[in-house]
Amino acid sequence: MNKYEIIISVCDTHSISKTAASLNYTQSAISQAIKNFEKELGFPLFKRSKHGMELMPNTEEIIASLKVICREKKKIRQIAANLTSLDSGYIRIGTIQSISYHWLPDILKQFSGLYPNIRFEMTVDGFNPLKEMLQAGRLDCIFVSRYSVPELPFIPMGNDELMLVTPKTHPLAEKIAVSLTDVNNENFVLSSDGLDYETGNIFKLNDIKPRIRYRLNEDFATLKMVEKGFGITILPRLLLYNAPFDVCTRSFTEHYSRILGVACPKDAPPTPATLKFLDYVEEWSMSLKNSAG
Repeated sequence: MNKYEIIISVCDTHSISKTAASLNYTQSAISQAIKNFEKELGFPLFKRSKHGMELMPNTEEIIASLKVICREKKKIRQIAANLTSLDSGYIRIGTIQSISYHWLPDILKQFSGLYPNIRFEMTVDGFNPLKEMLQAGRLDCIFVSRYSVPELPFIPMGNDELMLVTPKTHPLAEKIAVSLTDVNNENFVLSSDGLDYETGNIFKLNDIKPRIRYRLNEDFATLKMVEKGFGITILPRLLLYNAPFDVCTRSFTEHYSRILGVACPKDAPPTPATLKFLDYVEEWSMSLKNSAG
């Protein structure tokens, strides 16, 4: 118990003896705490009357400030407890759309069954915004592809094949498998992460130049544009799983894929709650690989 809490209690009870009893201190210890604080102030804070210990005139703002200090100290202790204990905690997750749909719900449900007092906040966005938020300290970990975060600590979770997506009436839909060269000079609908990552790198390495007619910032909107015949696109298999669009998907004969996983800040150590969550994600990933054969 700090001296500010003692002063607030005397103000509330108007009694040194009642404060001493409630805080399990001696009356002399309470009196000494009051004297020491009054010495710091340079003037008396309390006066004795028939009603007990009463504040001196114009000192109410001091008590109000002491209450703010005590409240903030309590908040700091709670935050510290969250950072050092799994009894409670708060984890801020960033994720791309496909992982938010198909992996994270199971992971969060199972993890929360083990640690029900840990709370989560999830942000769904593209690679660039997620990486920026992680580096700015606004997220604790992000679920992305390895290619997008080459300089960050990364736990791989699994491979995700890149697929060609075409309208049902497109000539490429008649092929059982397609080559990347088939994309050259085709009308192309660019999805949320554009050409900054795996797809753009594959195009560059193979000198592929599709005609980019439309660029969208949301993957499902991209699929809708393809469904309506605006062009073809390349999207990962995980995102396409059970996607409610009438399109045709084909594997490339070259079998391109990306590695999905979870990345953490480079210089900031994870909190105990985040570290436990990352351990669980790694275990979950191993079970996913084993179930896949």
